[in-house]
Amino acid sequence: MGNDKIKLNELIENPEQYFVLLKPSLEARDDNHTIELKVEGYRDLFCILSDLLQTTRLALDGIELSTGSTVNIERYIGSLLRIIEMLIPLEEAELLDILYRKHLNENNNNASN
Repeated sequence: MGNDKIKLNELIENPEQYFVLLKPSLEARDDNHTIELKVEGYRDLFCILSDLLQTTRLALDGIELSTGSTVNIERYIGSLLRIIEMLIPLEEAELLDILYRKHLNENNNNASN
C-alpha cells in the first residue's frame, strides 16, 4: 500500500504522466478533447481513411465475400484494427489499477473493522 500512496501523490502532482490519450482541445469549450493518431504521412492517412470508407461501404452493402473475391478485406480490417489499437488508453490503465487496488484495500480495512 505504501507504493500506492507514492503513486497517488505522483498522480496529484503530475497528472499529465497518466492522462495522455485525451488532450484538451484548443477551442474555448473545456469539455472538448482531441486524440492523436500517428500516421507515417499524408499517403498513410489517406489510405487509412479510404480503408475506413471502404469497410463501411462493404458493411452497409452487406456483401458476402467469397474466397475468390478480389476485394482485399484484410487490408480494410487491418486499418480498422490499427485505429482501434491507437485509441486504447493503455497509459490510463495503470491509474485505474492503482485506484482499484486502493478501493479494494479500503473495503478490506472497512470489513475488518
